Amino acid sequence: MDYDEERRRFQRLLVTLPVEFTALHPESGELHQGEGILKDFSLSGIYFHAVDPVSFEPGHILTLTITTPVAPFSHHDSSHIQAQAEVVRLDEPSRENGCHGIAVCFLGFPNFLPLNNSVNGAS
Repeated sequence: MDYDEERRRFQRLLVTLPVEFTALHPESGELHQGEGILKDFSLSGIYFHAVDPVSFEPGHILTLTITTPVAPFSHHDSSHIQAQAEVVRLDEPSRENGCHGIAVCFLGFPNFLPLNNSVNGAS
């Protein structure tokens, strides 16, 4: 990679992790939930492939939950990261996997979820 040609503010970490997302459609108020596969992560946002078709557009706000492979060390630690993000780009489904590509920028810093709020432990 030629870093002189890279125009991103932050370096990307290429990683494959499960991600879950929730979006509230601004016009209809309909809640859309889905799953995807994280492809890259940076301090400013992520890019992921959505498993199912999506109905949102650039500008829509998502709540993301990323599951990391790191097991919690204590009841205060977590293996889930949550963030609010804005959709900045939607890519057409790829020929290799048929999934939409979604680029989002974080609206704040991602947070670690407490174990009692994690996706698998939510009630």
